[in-house]
Amino acid sequence: MDYEYESRKTWESEGQPAQMDTEDITVLSVKPLREPCVITIPNKLRTLQDQVGGMIEAIYPFEDPVTILLNDEGKLNGSMPNRGLYDSNGNLYDVIAGTFLIVGLSGEDFCSLSEELSAKYMEEYKIPERMAFINGRIRMLPVTDSRKSQNQTSGKRSRTDEAR
Repeated sequence: MDYEYESRKTWESEGQPAQMDTEDITVLSVKPLREPCVITIPNKLRTLQDQVGGMIEAIYPFEDPVTILLNDEGKLNGSMPNRGLYDSNGNLYDVIAGTFLIVGLSGEDFCSLSEELSAKYMEEYKIPERMAFINGRIRMLPVTDSRKSQNQTSGKRSRTDEAR
């Protein structure tokens, strides 16, 4: 049975357009070892799945009206650890593997992130993280571009930069 078709048929029969098929949404895309970026994509299941690289799972770790959409099998299929999730005390309680999206919520539907929420989560996930085992515990360590920071502080260019 094609559930998306059945759902759309039900909506259309009630005189309502199918929510997932009618609009583009603006979301935050967070890829491993990269800063997040704002993208606009069609609000379709297939597009959301393509963005995360598989079947989507929605998690709700924040009080804001947002969800994280991630690959349901990201930890099982060998996707690179991306960012940590932390409790209110700053303790790591989970690690997201692979690319994930931060999407706004309107009731039970996905919608565009507001500019305010987009800026908030852009800042929260700005610094990429890398997973490490330290003293038998999983840790997420910030990844910085050491070449970039060295050049900014010393004002000198490296040979690698000169070759470009």
